[in-house]
Amino acid sequence: MTDFAGVRGLFPAEAPPTVISDSPAVLERFRGGGFSVASIADLAAGAVTPPVSAVLAPAAPARHPMPALNAALRESAVLLVPLLGFASEDRAVDYFFERLRSLDFAAACEKSRQSLEFIQHQKEPVAIGCQGRELRVALGETLDVFAPKLAPAIARGECISIIQFLEIAMVPNDAYDGFTVDGDLLCEGVSIAHHLHAHFEAGPIAHKAWGLLQGEYAAGRFPLTLSVRDSAVVSIRNARGEDLLDRVLPLTDPVYRGRITEFAIGSLDPAATVDWSVNSQLNEPAGGVHLGLGAGETGAHIDFVSPRATVAGLAA
Repeated sequence: MTDFAGVRGLFPAEAPPTVISDSPAVLERFRGGGFSVASIADLAAGAVTPPVSAVLAPAAPARHPMPALNAALRESAVLLVPLLGFASEDRAVDYFFERLRSLDFAAACEKSRQSLEFIQHQKEPVAIGCQGRELRVALGETLDVFAPKLAPAIARGECISIIQFLEIAMVPNDAYDGFTVDGDLLCEGVSIAHHLHAHFEAGPIAHKAWGLLQGEYAAGRFPLTLSVRDSAVVSIRNARGEDLLDRVLPLTDPVYRGRITEFAIGSLDPAATVDWSVNSQLNEPAGGVHLGLGAGETGAHIDFVSPRATVAGLAA
């Protein structure tokens, strides 16, 4: 799939999406790709007519949510791409643009549906393998799955985060007994996020976490091996066998610190075009599975991604 057919197909046929952002780089890049564009400031101020369909890509430091912006888009079909929660420099914008160009949302939704059905009917622990490492995830009776979108469509009045189309993510329930993770996972890359509403608090910490792990990647010390016992991370070893755990954990939220906060199955295929040197949300669901540390509220949410991991019993 090319030329943004996948993302355009999410919206009502009569209304190609307008790209809305507070980043001149985003607006320039998508205008050059044939999209109508509008700034967040103009839309919030009522200077432009709210579009029927929109790709909303906040990228500049600001408080979110913005009441005026939400009010302007309340009747629009909106795909949210929170670049600010990951990275929004020009290189990250270019990478997002190129990755979005060929995303097949229909295929991703079908894979998500298969993964969800597999999880719902799985009685034994989920077995995951990757290059000699093994991970097992036991599922509890009460399992919280984060709002998956199983049909490639956004209706007017809906605001859907792009990641909802691209993964099946299990998150802790109140009792922290929805799933239990044990074993080892080989991780080719990471994706590091923080919530938009906590940008000024959590953003600098997430940026520090990215600097730490990107430094390991740039030095050729990936893949990492994440070792987990009873959902607690006991080590994060780089390719030289050095344990990074004591450096990583202080950069995550105090709540659940050291405990797995997400187990997810990616709904995209592994691809040679994935660039782990860019902190992109579109790397997170790039095949296989990923495990998360941190909540992104007061620190970093770090996804450790194993794109070539296989889930026993789940079709590739």
